[in-house]
Amino acid sequence: MNPLMIRRSLTVLLALLFVISAVGCEQLSAQFPFLSRTPVPEKTVESPAPSTLVTETPSARTTPSVETQSQIILWLPPVFDPENGTPQGMLLNQQLEAFASEHPEVSVEVRIKAVAGSGGLLDSLTTASLAAPTALPGLLILPRSEYEKAARAGLLLPIESPEDLLDPALVFPFADAMTLVKGSRFGFPFAGDFLCMAYKPLQVAYPPTTWQEVILGESKVLAFPADDPQGIMPLLLYMNHKGTFGSDDQKIELSEEAIQKSLLVISEGANTNVFPYWLTDFSGFDQTWKALKDSSATYAMIWASQYLAEEPENITLTNLPAVTDDPFTLADGWVLAFPQTSTEKFLLYQELARYLLDSDFQSEWSEAAGLIPVSSLALSGWKNQEVSSILVEIGNSAHSLPSNDVLFRIGPLFRDAANEMIRKQTSYIESTNMILNAINE
Repeated sequence: MNPLMIRRSLTVLLALLFVISAVGCEQLSAQFPFLSRTPVPEKTVESPAPSTLVTETPSARTTPSVETQSQIILWLPPVFDPENGTPQGMLLNQQLEAFASEHPEVSVEVRIKAVAGSGGLLDSLTTASLAAPTALPGLLILPRSEYEKAARAGLLLPIESPEDLLDPALVFPFADAMTLVKGSRFGFPFAGDFLCMAYKPLQVAYPPTTWQEVILGESKVLAFPADDPQGIMPLLLYMNHKGTFGSDDQKIELSEEAIQKSLLVISEGANTNVFPYWLTDFSGFDQTWKALKDSSATYAMIWASQYLAEEPENITLTNLPAVTDDPFTLADGWVLAFPQTSTEKFLLYQELARYLLDSDFQSEWSEAAGLIPVSSLALSGWKNQEVSSILVEIGNSAHSLPSNDVLFRIGPLFRDAANEMIRKQTSYIESTNMILNAINE
């Protein structure tokens, strides 16, 4: 064949192959998008700004559409979900939106985690801290017991200057103590709850203020969960009798005298039927609340949140009886904290915390949520002034629950001793000796 003809034929063949390959690549790109590459645009086209508040749940996960936008991830338990449709949820959502409007360069992503257990707040915090630090939140809200575990595990940043966000003079003593772990603060108190006494004012004109008055109260039953595994009632009596747990974080030391006095109160109450036998079947405060409502008991030891969830017209609250005329009760709550890897954007995270701890917001949100705000100023701002004035008084007498270790190790011993008193199985001295022997083994 003529060489010129061969060259022309090759040229045509190559051109045909180029066309076929171009068409094939275009089809492949359409079928498999990851093979395509976006060319650099010749002009910058402005797009609408994305929403700065995102709520993430297991069924709907999103990421910011603007890479340069700062992001704050906030972990919350389901009860604080801003999208749960409750009044308190809507108030929290509004506060997050207020932060977003003042910081348009920041997006807030809320992720809801279970309170405890696998996949819960502490479990996720532990796992992410070890395996995926970039997945950690900027801040999160934990129940006191889980917060203590996280702080002891070194998962949280210590707070050097708490007064920058929260005025210590306005914070209830129990709320401040709730954030202390081994003498250091690792968070800010966010919401609280404390034990109080509920009763029906139409039946009781003047409720007792001391345990001695309760014992001599003509067999008027004061219901408490005697079978509570944490032994809250005898622990409260022990602490009210100036009982301590020792200064060594590794070893618990108890006061023999304080134990005896505490168990004597329960023993004498059992003898006068103020603490009847059937209380040994009660393991939770929901049972004591029910006993009051159905008139099985004249008084009931309950959490304030139980009353606030219903606010029945025929029931009111007051301080729990105390050893002396000075009121005394125990409190629990929630703590806002920052994971250890939050240092890079810590100032930004603190700014969001400032919005969540704002007194005006706390006042409105806590009343809607049926929880106790951590400051007397916020509690005094409630619309229901009659209830808030009672709660302020109780709050000033509240003390934080003891450590997890105390509740885990001492609680069951005190629970068993209280049941022995009510069932009249042993003397208060014998039960005291059994507690001391068990703790020293």
